[in-house]
Amino acid sequence: MVLICRRLLTCLPSCQRTYRSVRYNSDGEKAVPTIKDNIYTIPNALSLSRILISPVTAYTVITGQHTLAIALFGAAGITDFLDGQIARRYPSQRSLLGSIIDPIGDKTLMGCTTFAVWYTGLMPTWLVFIILGRDLTLLGGSGIAKYKSLDKFSLRKMFSFTDASFEVKPGWHGKLNMCLQLGAVLACLAAPIFQFQGHIYLDMYLITTGVMGVYSLIQYILTYKEVIRKIDKKPDWMEHEK
Repeated sequence: MVLICRRLLTCLPSCQRTYRSVRYNSDGEKAVPTIKDNIYTIPNALSLSRILISPVTAYTVITGQHTLAIALFGAAGITDFLDGQIARRYPSQRSLLGSIIDPIGDKTLMGCTTFAVWYTGLMPTWLVFIILGRDLTLLGGSGIAKYKSLDKFSLRKMFSFTDASFEVKPGWHGKLNMCLQLGAVLACLAAPIFQFQGHIYLDMYLITTGVMGVYSLIQYILTYKEVIRKIDKKPDWMEHEK
């Protein structure tokens, strides 16, 4: 499998397909720069597959098929690793849609699986609130920043995947938190199989995951606050357009 993945990676082109177009206003001055995106990439397909497999994984958890749930969850995690590696190694596979759909895939997987694990009594309620509350806060922050970045509101612009006015890159705390959350879900799924539910080490790990989730949430709130502050400072070309 590893050799097949490497062979696929070597077959990818190295040219960059994302390009930038510039509009001009009635006075002949530059208006909003618009980034046009290549959405047909392997990382985007992998992220989409992760979104589609999420409800299936949740169903297997609820029906008590814990071994199958772990396998599906692990497969989804592999797609997350692969799309990141491909996007970093090959510029032609990077896209604005990918920067949006990749975290959406992560949040969908974590949201569906976390709810299912909580529903079956394998994960404490307080940790579920932290995990889902953090993800909902991030989605809300992205929506507010997107809304404020629009020169004129429209649903097409609001939900456009090919135009972008800002970018929020995940920090070390976000990546570490994601790893801890993945481990927490896997541990909760494995607990009934290997009979270590309620073990002190499992409880300590879940507490560590919750603390890191709260810290990451605070850091992202501060980041989005700064992004929104910069968006509120209108550049000169927006004043000219008025």
